[in-house]
Amino acid sequence: MIERLLEMAFSGTIGNFTYDRVKSLLNTPKDDKDLESEKEEPSLDPDIKDKFGSNIIYKNNYRTFDIVHDLYDIVGLIKSPMVHIVIEDQPSSAWHLPLVVVEDTASREWYVFSKGRMAFEGSGGGLANSKELLRYLINNRIRFSGWVLDYVNSEKLSQGCLTWPALRDQCLPLISYNKNQFFTKYVVEVFGELSSPNR
Repeated sequence: MIERLLEMAFSGTIGNFTYDRVKSLLNTPKDDKDLESEKEEPSLDPDIKDKFGSNIIYKNNYRTFDIVHDLYDIVGLIKSPMVHIVIEDQPSSAWHLPLVVVEDTASREWYVFSKGRMAFEGSGGGLANSKELLRYLINNRIRFSGWVLDYVNSEKLSQGCLTWPALRDQCLPLISYNKNQFFTKYVVEVFGELSSPNR
């Protein structure tokens, strides 16, 4: 009789029932939480293309450019350039990263240059690229302005998801942005110093 029960326990419907029973006994609350965290929650944002943990890739609707390799060529092609330096309100890395929008004030055409190459904080390549850009703009008498945009929209703009005209009115002037003393000291003041023609 015992042999028959053992045989039934490992085969057929009773075997499946036994397996499910053993599995439920071995599962701990921690395992359930791990399974729940592994499930990707559906996004409420229709602009999201892919999500890998905290990294989000947005749907790109147009091409964005590289500040270091493309900006000077594009500025040279525009009749009446205005350069907008748009800084994220929350740091996406160690720093609050800026992106650049070059706009022709005559034709209203615009071009977006992605984040990742400039910074107004730190002492490395990002700050050096910012200095070089502002020196170029000042020396060539090209108008420019500083703005602050919320992190999500700045990412969407940087990745070519949303357009500059759609987000321009959501930008706050950099000088009037009052986040905290750190942002004022290490972003606003450095931007002001680099923007001075007498530096």
